[in-house]
Amino acid sequence: MIVNKEQLLEMSRKENKNGDEREEKIKLRSYAISSCVGMLICMALFALEGAVFDRSTTVIWMIYGGIMFSKAIQDAICLKKKSDILLAILWGVVLTMYVVFYVLENIG
Repeated sequence: MIVNKEQLLEMSRKENKNGDEREEKIKLRSYAISSCVGMLICMALFALEGAVFDRSTTVIWMIYGGIMFSKAIQDAICLKKKSDILLAILWGVVLTMYVVFYVLENIG
């Protein structure tokens, strides 16, 4: 079968529709790094708020937990792996725990 130039270009466009593998790996690595940086920022703020200002940083951890929970839910839905489902449940529990702590801190 002889493929002409237009057919070859069309096949190439369809194949590269969602970007190449290199781009996908770079994006995955950047998400992983940004999650680690986010956690380090939360830890630094936790130490600063507790040591210097003597107050709680529950809100910071709620935000980070919410981000990680939403990522874990997306992975669990798309990949349907037991480990991702377990991680989503774990992050859901952590997020719920921080919300409860936040509510209890601000009630009384």
